[in-house]
Amino acid sequence: MERWFIKNKSDPGIDYKKLGINNVIYKILLNREINTEEDIREFLEPSLSNLNSPILLKDMVKASNIILSHLAKKNKIRIIGDYDVDGVTSTYILYEGLRTIGGDVSYDIPHRVEDGYGINKSLIDKAHEDGVKCIITCDNGIAARDAVDYAMSLGIDVVVTDHHEVPKIIKDGKEVEIIPDASAVIDPKQDACSYPFKEICGGVVAFKLIEYLFLIKGVDKEEFYEKFLPYAAIATVCDVMPLTNENRVIVSEGIKLLRESKDLGLNALIEAADIKKDDIDVYHLGFIIGPTINSSGRLESAKEALELFLEKDYSIALEKAKELRDLNYERQKLTSDAFEVIDEKIQKEGLLDKHKVLIVYEEGLNESILGIVAGKIKEKYYRPSVVLSDSKDLIKGSGRSIEEYNMFQEFSKSKEYLRSFGGHKMACGLSLPLENLDDFIRDVDQKESLTRNDLIRKIYIDGNLELKYISMKLVQDIEALAPFGNGNSAPKFGAKNLQIKSLNILGKNKNFLKMTLSQDNINYTGILFEDSKVFLNKLASSYGREEVMGLLNGRPSNIFIDIVFNLDLNKFNGNVTIQLKIKSYRITGEKNVINR
Repeated sequence: MERWFIKNKSDPGIDYKKLGINNVIYKILLNREINTEEDIREFLEPSLSNLNSPILLKDMVKASNIILSHLAKKNKIRIIGDYDVDGVTSTYILYEGLRTIGGDVSYDIPHRVEDGYGINKSLIDKAHEDGVKCIITCDNGIAARDAVDYAMSLGIDVVVTDHHEVPKIIKDGKEVEIIPDASAVIDPKQDACSYPFKEICGGVVAFKLIEYLFLIKGVDKEEFYEKFLPYAAIATVCDVMPLTNENRVIVSEGIKLLRESKDLGLNALIEAADIKKDDIDVYHLGFIIGPTINSSGRLESAKEALELFLEKDYSIALEKAKELRDLNYERQKLTSDAFEVIDEKIQKEGLLDKHKVLIVYEEGLNESILGIVAGKIKEKYYRPSVVLSDSKDLIKGSGRSIEEYNMFQEFSKSKEYLRSFGGHKMACGLSLPLENLDDFIRDVDQKESLTRNDLIRKIYIDGNLELKYISMKLVQDIEALAPFGNGNSAPKFGAKNLQIKSLNILGKNKNFLKMTLSQDNINYTGILFEDSKVFLNKLASSYGREEVMGLLNGRPSNIFIDIVFNLDLNKFNGNVTIQLKIKSYRITGEKNVINR
């Protein structure tokens, strides 16, 4: 079940025409809380000059002075990263950045299964044996108080760079942050950090640190951007950060530089994935390049992806990139199989009727793909979802949430059952003894306060758009609002009473539907990705099987639907046409639209 909401933000009365935009674009911007002339100009013209200064991050100066001191003494520095895209790219940025200014630097990335997440005693011992005097974490460390204490006790300086939520405890009735006693801690989520935009990823935190060090060392700013901005953009998209404020600038400008990049590792990855460089956009970062990088950390070692980016021989880099692509295909198969197992268990055990938060354990799954499976379960059922499997002497898993449920806060209330736990509002990672699982599920059930309405999927529409108002100019104006992603989704429009004039079922799985939609004698092609049986059964339930069969056989139909859609350009054989990418639909007459 789902509900459609029409966004209806108040108009502050801006003369939008003098800004060179039309009323549709103006309404879209207002719907995204971009409601001053200055904000509109900055949004429409993302510029590197609008990036926040790195010095605004708490401990930036302190961390830089510590690092520069170790550089001056020619001490060994080790970066300890993480095994996801954000962790790999932030490790690369720090490693290459410090090497550029003469650092004696090495890196280590924990193995997902053998080491688990983040800096730990084993990695610290290895660094100590190697004579390392300074450890810099990236995309981890803010929750590693004990590990940091251990490293500091060995005489190793620790600089934490992270972007995750700071762990908190209740003391005297108040929330108190538990920040590691490191030499310096850079994390915009700290209460004492006045950085104006908190929603940056680990790669961007690393990017800011190198930016400041390069500024001190007099390294050319253009060289800095060309080398590292594409990596910061990839990290931002793949860690699903909101594409607003400076993230919009980072991704927009990063993609431009990526299209022209001479970076051997990135170019090898692009070639192995068969991507045309001029076409690269957020989709390619989030759904092709990112998962390929991620595959090494999921099934092998994330160091393999990092080695690709550090490779100086293109032919070797291309071979490494192809190996990563093969790993990603393997990961996709594992994910598909695991999803089917978990989905069947949910249905067989009737978990949807028993729990509003789905916490599902299944023995023998590859723990590296549990987060992806949890995300797919969440998408299918619109429930906060956790998928767990066995890992050595514990069970481990990942959770993905819905907007209405702050997973980090809610699961923190049941931490006594967990061995380890970390994350943020929309996602988490956790481990616990198997014998604690039932008690953990029971405690989560008792403490959640989700309503039936919370569990209804909500689709937000920027406005109604009759087909007669669609034009190539409007599509081009909308494209100027890209890059689209979390926090700046592609504008969705609603259209009612569209007659289906023709319908073709395509694809080997019969899940690509192409139809001609008509309204007031204006026709456009609509495309929908859905199991054709599901779509046809919905039509037949209202219009009858005979009418649907007539439509499939090419006869004129009297079938009408309402749709939520994105405007899209279909480029084929040199021709460019507008098509409606259908995101949701209903039979005309159904009631599920609410004005907001």
